[in-house]
Amino acid sequence: MKCIVVLLVCISIGWVHSRKFLDQVNIARSGEATQSSTFRPEYNAAAAIDGNTDSNLKMGSCSHTGKDNPAWWRLDLKKRYKVGRVVIVNRKDCCSERLLGAEVRVGDSADNNNPVCGTVTNVSKETIVVSCEEREGRYVSVVIPGREETLQLCEVKVYEPSDTSEEILFGRFGR
Repeated sequence: MKCIVVLLVCISIGWVHSRKFLDQVNIARSGEATQSSTFRPEYNAAAAIDGNTDSNLKMGSCSHTGKDNPAWWRLDLKKRYKVGRVVIVNRKDCCSERLLGAEVRVGDSADNNNPVCGTVTNVSKETIVVSCEEREGRYVSVVIPGREETLQLCEVKVYEPSDTSEEILFGRFGR
């Protein structure tokens, strides 16, 4: 009987945690994006927050700067948020290595000097998740520092921190 109860609790925790994760809202969609330059008009900064995750540049849903030093893309969330993670969909039809070394920054400065959440160190997968550990700020930026490069982002999603299963089950009701 104890085993069944433990199993049911574990399943419940997993279900609650996965539901919380699935129910999260991509707060980037309500923001306003800008970038250091625009390679072509159809590759504007807003293309990276249009909700389309197609990673083929020619499908028209990726942002693309010219060759800049530094190349950057910035999202104004319009108000301060706690940021739990930033999810980047990298270009996969070509040139994914250009994103290597890019820094994800979150803070209240409209410049590119906010604290770094993380650095892109692997571009072998189309989707890159950067954990920001509840960094607070109004601006989220992706910057390629220290070299002349183009920055191409096919989608950027920003999520507030999610509660852990334990907080959901015990935090509100006590133990």
